[in-house]
Amino acid sequence: MAEELSIEPDSFGIDVQWPSDPEAGGNPQLDASLSRFEMKVGASAITAYLTDLGTKNRYLTVPAYYLVEWLAQNWWAFLYEPKKLDRSDADSEFRSRHWFGFPRHGIALPDVMFVPSGETIEIVARQAYLRFAQLSFTEASVSAVRTTDVKTELHKFINAVLDHMKQKGVGSSDAHEAWKKVIETSAEQEEYCRLIGSMGLSPYVEHPEIDAALESVSDTISQSALVDLCEATTLGNFKRAAEFTGRIAEALRNSGSFDVTPLTRLAKPKDNVTRAYEWGYNAAAQVRNALGIAHDSPEGRKEFFKKLGFDPSQAADLGNPVSTIFPIQGAVGRAKSEFKLALSSGTDKEFSAARGSFLAWVSNDESSRLVTTSRTRQQQASRAFGAELLAPASYLEKRLGKEKDVSTFLLDKVSGEIGVASTIVRLQAQNHGYRLLEAA
Repeated sequence: MAEELSIEPDSFGIDVQWPSDPEAGGNPQLDASLSRFEMKVGASAITAYLTDLGTKNRYLTVPAYYLVEWLAQNWWAFLYEPKKLDRSDADSEFRSRHWFGFPRHGIALPDVMFVPSGETIEIVARQAYLRFAQLSFTEASVSAVRTTDVKTELHKFINAVLDHMKQKGVGSSDAHEAWKKVIETSAEQEEYCRLIGSMGLSPYVEHPEIDAALESVSDTISQSALVDLCEATTLGNFKRAAEFTGRIAEALRNSGSFDVTPLTRLAKPKDNVTRAYEWGYNAAAQVRNALGIAHDSPEGRKEFFKKLGFDPSQAADLGNPVSTIFPIQGAVGRAKSEFKLALSSGTDKEFSAARGSFLAWVSNDESSRLVTTSRTRQQQASRAFGAELLAPASYLEKRLGKEKDVSTFLLDKVSGEIGVASTIVRLQAQNHGYRLLEAA
């Protein structure tokens, strides 16, 4: 499912060279993979370093074997697995597939995290001192790059290192075996690999339960909804989420449609900002301006739904309580200016309906989407859009005043006053610079 990016992402490139007279260290794999490479994001070299002796360089000269092996073994997850829920154990597992510190094994690699978000990848580089290497990586940046650019450049990098190793007499290794599976993957198989990879798994390992669950829903939901499902789930919850998706898709098909011409006649909100949440906030402002809704009105959400001609409380409902952290929180279908909406019980219906409206707005005329907890770019933007409609930042600034330290008691009071969930009000306050003070 391709997103329409009007923002121009940063460029991504890798230049790899080979030292002319390398010293042998006694490990054939490491010796054969010794390389000199620069990794650039935009104008920034994230491999730039400064040694304790004062030497500066943008090119890092290290054995690349462990990095290449790790990339080859995690290829599909590295490119397509978005972050899921905010849990320490989940974050640790995610880092093992996306953080350059993981394959160091005593070799200097920069403190860089690659965070997939659909058609873009966020690259976060941090300054870091490595005591064992007696050097500091000096670049700190946050950039958004196209996933296709990362895929192309890393593909060339891995090929170059493994071919060089072969020329040096090391043509067989775990890295070679892992990469062989990737390059022998057909174009038809890539779709499956991306779905499995987005769950943090390898498609080259058998997953019979996941395959069976995929088979059970793949013919009943759209490809875009299937991608949403996989991007929001993990091995542990996929089977249940797939079954739930089948039921919510059925509820969507059987639900009544409503005409949202006031929304669809507007131009799609442009994705021309670096941060996904800014896209969602800008879209909310665009809607308010076009529909004549005050930016600081806590009743704005009701006006929004009224002008679109539907009531979230009347949307199709599965009727089964679902935790608010369950990955699938709703589904929306679009046929030109006709929308259908189905929501999960246990979720905030107005919030999910607003999110679904955004996803349908930015999607193709004939499509269906899932409202999920994943942190892809569109899902993140939909959360910002929904939060801004329900708890406008301008209203919070007017209600809370200039003081940036605010008690959770006051925020919960505001929540009760405007009839919006306290979690949404608190997050809106935090996202706009307020510091939450817990009660003593």
